[in-house]
Amino acid sequence: MKNSIEKTTVDCVDHIVEVVKKSSTSGLNKAQCYKNGKGFQYLELNSVLGIFFKKLSGLQKYQHFVFEATNPGVVKAQMVANGAYTEFNLLKARKACVSEITKKIKSFSIPVLTPPPLDYKRQEYLYHNIRPFFRDEFKDITCQRPTYTGNLD
Repeated sequence: MKNSIEKTTVDCVDHIVEVVKKSSTSGLNKAQCYKNGKGFQYLELNSVLGIFFKKLSGLQKYQHFVFEATNPGVVKAQMVANGAYTEFNLLKARKACVSEITKKIKSFSIPVLTPPPLDYKRQEYLYHNIRPFFRDEFKDITCQRPTYTGNLD
């Protein structure tokens, strides 16, 4: 992926999607865009899932993860594609409680995290210093004219 993006002109999210698709000859890398690329939704999952599940220590060293509905609470992780899986039981409670835990999780209202808008100084920096590097047809998509949001710093 890193080599693909270094050798490709990327002006917008759609270009990143194409880089991801083409970065794996075997088709392992897939891009998923939230709401057809119109944005992302971030959920505050720690407050709910942290009650029932343990953290996976050393998470960054793993590349691929498998979760199966038939084996709740267990995650299989690979350090490299097509490598051996290591299995972790992350459920804090006993297996007999899985259906009860599932009901509880479904009953929670998981808060959506809304990132703050870019402050005005950052918008100006992007507009004046980064925008010139984009092709003309993508400048307004990627680095729009700054808008005052009530936050100068």
